[in-house]
Amino acid sequence: MQISIIIVNFNTSALLLQCIESIFKSVQGVGYEIIVADNGSNEEQKSLLRNSLSPLTPHPSPLTVIELPQNLGFGKANNAAAEVAKGEYLFLLNPDTILLNDAVSILYNYMEKHQHVGICGGNLFDCEMKPTHSFHRIFPGFLSELDFATGKVYRRVRYGKNSQFNHTSQALPVAMITGADLMIRRSVWDKLHGFDPVFFMYFEDSDLCKRCSECKYDIMSVPSAHIQHLEGKSFTESESHCKRILDGRFKYFYKHHSISYNRLTNLMNIYSLAMATILFRCIGKESASRNYSQRLRIYKELCSKAHP
Repeated sequence: MQISIIIVNFNTSALLLQCIESIFKSVQGVGYEIIVADNGSNEEQKSLLRNSLSPLTPHPSPLTVIELPQNLGFGKANNAAAEVAKGEYLFLLNPDTILLNDAVSILYNYMEKHQHVGICGGNLFDCEMKPTHSFHRIFPGFLSELDFATGKVYRRVRYGKNSQFNHTSQALPVAMITGADLMIRRSVWDKLHGFDPVFFMYFEDSDLCKRCSECKYDIMSVPSAHIQHLEGKSFTESESHCKRILDGRFKYFYKHHSISYNRLTNLMNIYSLAMATILFRCIGKESASRNYSQRLRIYKELCSKAHP
């Protein structure tokens, strides 16, 4: 078995089935299995998944569904699926994705030809087939957050249009591949012990790539692999969602950066969020002002609770 395609599902069975169908239609060049880790979906969603998969038997490739007892989070669910995976490579794929070509074989062949590469991913397109963020060129840190606070000027100047999407025809070295379509060697996954279970959701892919890079493996964007990412369709935007993102952010920062580094970064973020709140209020954009005010409140709340 060459590839184990792992998909974590949480109440997104309709999207998942669409994703699986695209895999069956697109993947031709390699042997693969699909492992679905159902992360404690409700009974209606589980029933939809079971009833829809049954008519597909026999599947074009082995398909296993692991029903987890509760929502363990993205990282732990992938870890559970990886325990039963048989492939030489793991391909972590979001349920809200559709393969636009044989991206699996393209990424596999690239990894086979470049043994120094530990992780790679393709180019992602949004629901309107426009290029969307597929990777990051710098790891999370003071520079990345200062850049974000100043309108992403640094990355635009340094990387141009290739800051989050590979517009070239060549593979590019990057800091992180998004967890929506991340291929990793099984040997590297085992060496890193998979995702750190401290992360529930968000920043676990950043942490995995950071540790991969520290082990001297390259992380590459392979532009010929095309995948549509219907981002935003697999979750509902809410205050709790914002809290989960920031919770992952704080865990990442305190794992990889010093206390003084974090204090400096937190001060910068609090100042920039406060200034954005005031600025948008002054120019009459109350909705934007309220959004930044909410982010500031949540950030300060989590900042007071965060510790190494």
